[in-house]
Amino acid sequence: MKKIIVLAASLIFALSFTACNNQTVNDIQSDMNSATESVTDFIESTADAVSDTVQSAESTLNSAVTSTAKITADDAKATALKHAGLTESDVTNITVDLDRDDGILKYEIDFYSGGIEYDYDVNAETGYVISADKERD
Repeated sequence: MKKIIVLAASLIFALSFTACNNQTVNDIQSDMNSATESVTDFIESTADAVSDTVQSAESTLNSAVTSTAKITADDAKATALKHAGLTESDVTNITVDLDRDDGILKYEIDFYSGGIEYDYDVNAETGYVISADKERD
């Protein structure tokens, strides 16, 4: 009888120890899941903050560059079209970009007409054509 009691007690002890081990594994898995979620949240919030900072810097830079231009993009486009002897309805795929090159603020204007690609640089302060180029497409 003593052997049965000892065997039963040993069995109960072993089962309770196994249950504790399973609970420990479950706790560890739960802690790991929580840690993974925390790290993921941190990475996402950091990425969002970096993206917002970059967008803010780009906006500030664009405002600073635009604020020093004395002529508008439409004025520069009209100058390039007049120089090419074309009207806006004569051209396709027209793009106008404001850029600073060698300290000179300029508009870069590109467009197509009659199988020819036109590239213009117009000074953003004076409105004069800096360069004009055309080549058959």
